[in-house]
Amino acid sequence: MTPQGDQFVWQTLVSHFGPERVNGIASSRRRFASHLLPDLQAAIVAEVAPFDAALLGFHQPYDHEAPTMSGLLLRDGHSVVAIAPLQYQDLDVGEEEPFAALKDGLWLFRVQDVPVAILLSRYNDFFSNSQLTQVEIAYVPGDASSAFARDFLQRVQAAGEVSRLYRGKVLSFEAGSDYSGMRAEMLVHKLPKVARDDVILAEETMARLDQHVFEFDRHRAALKGLGQSTRKGILLYGPPGTGKTHVIRYISSTLADHTTVLITAEQVTNLTRYMTLARTLQPSIVVLEDVDLVGRSRDSMNSPNTEVLLNRLLNEMDGLRADADILFILTTNRPEDIEEALASRPGRVDEAIELPLPDAACRQRLMALYGRALTFEDGAEADAVALSEGVSAAFMKEMVRRLAQRALARDGTAQVRRDDIAAVFGDATSRPSRLNRRIVGIVEQPRKAPPADECC
Repeated sequence: MTPQGDQFVWQTLVSHFGPERVNGIASSRRRFASHLLPDLQAAIVAEVAPFDAALLGFHQPYDHEAPTMSGLLLRDGHSVVAIAPLQYQDLDVGEEEPFAALKDGLWLFRVQDVPVAILLSRYNDFFSNSQLTQVEIAYVPGDASSAFARDFLQRVQAAGEVSRLYRGKVLSFEAGSDYSGMRAEMLVHKLPKVARDDVILAEETMARLDQHVFEFDRHRAALKGLGQSTRKGILLYGPPGTGKTHVIRYISSTLADHTTVLITAEQVTNLTRYMTLARTLQPSIVVLEDVDLVGRSRDSMNSPNTEVLLNRLLNEMDGLRADADILFILTTNRPEDIEEALASRPGRVDEAIELPLPDAACRQRLMALYGRALTFEDGAEADAVALSEGVSAAFMKEMVRRLAQRALARDGTAQVRRDDIAAVFGDATSRPSRLNRRIVGIVEQPRKAPPADECC
């Protein structure tokens, strides 16, 4: 469909639409967030498949300017657009194979013998300081072609709203790279699957998770039928190292049909963008870690910007429709610092679940979990439990690793003796350095009772 010898896009468009009609074509376009590019591209490919469309690449002179059909038709000067090879970038969308995303593409085809062109482009928006994806369709005005263009844009927009490629995955807008060369604005996390047996918590705590997360999810449709809200907020709190992140991975693994959106305190400035993603990919889980850094008491705020972020968080949690299938999970090590407006109002946080330091029974299970590849001398595990009163789950995990290292250094086996337990646990718990004790997960007891926790 592209005549031999054409060097510029305008020449191909004139050939496609005809010299008599090219100046009378109409076009419509829509703009989307850049992370939707794979979904939009897949939708376009599916739409044009029945029409034997030709795909053309071109050179985009300026990344901060969105290519348009009218711009592609410029015929002289520095703005004339040259035909160029198709440019693809591999994007990680959480599948076994990356998605080959087009930077710019122009499809040319005919609908009932009427010429149509579709432009897909990605560019850096100067005003929003972010990347955007644009879809534009050009056609010769007429009833059939106008209807096709309208229906086409509606179907493409629906593909973006559904976003099948990212549904049910763990996502964030973090900047980063795994050196694979597949960087994108949205990161798909490959978190390890966590089974129920790998979550070492007291039975009472597990029962509360079951009731307020999994049982609530099972009854969501019935609750909607009874006119009840299906949005929910959970606060996970407790000392560092007690497993809050581990529990989040367990919830995400168990609710595999949910899309999990991860927000750190540093990224909460993009809260509106995250919430748009969460609403698009419902049912979803929105995780905001260290919420006390944003939702701290207004009395302790040292910047008006902090209060603005808190107000945005409250507005997003309040502004959801009652039938929104969104579960908020907030975490904190300092529940006493959380602003009352966030913690005490139902509909924002409905339940606060404490993840305490593991008791003796839990420490025994932690030893069995992390030391399943080791062999313990009779009485060794009991010694470890006795020597670890008041420590975190993270401490137990680190101590098992040190026991394994000590056994390997001694005789290259996986045999842990009682004297290994005494040496490793004694070394860690008897250190006078407060910093070292905190690093390995020993929680210092407060010198005085903290303020009453009003989150519960």
